[in-house]
Amino acid sequence: LGSFTSLMIFKISSCLSLTSLPNELGNYTSLTIFDVSWCLSFTSLLNELGKFTSLTTFKISSWLSLTSLPYKLNNFSSLTTVNIFLCKRLI
Repeated sequence: LGSFTSLMIFKISSCLSLTSLPNELGNYTSLTIFDVSWCLSFTSLLNELGKFTSLTTFKISSWLSLTSLPYKLNNFSSLTTVNIFLCKRLI
C-alpha cells in the first residue's frame, strides 16, 4: 500500500484468512470510504483509523470476531454513512 499516497477508497471483501489490516493504512489521511466485509478472522480495527479526518463512509460487515471499536466514530466530522452489519460480538 505504500505507493498509493492519494488513496481515497479502501474496500476489501472475503479475505477469509486475513487477520488484520496493514499498519500503514493509517497514513492515508485522504481516505473517504472504508468498506471491509467478510473478513471473518479480524478481531480489531487499527487505532490509526482515527487519522481519517476526511472519512465520509464507514462500513464493516461480517466481522464475526470483532468485539469493540478502538475509536469513537463521532470524531469524524465528515462522516455521513455508518453501516455495521453482522458483527455479532461487537458490544
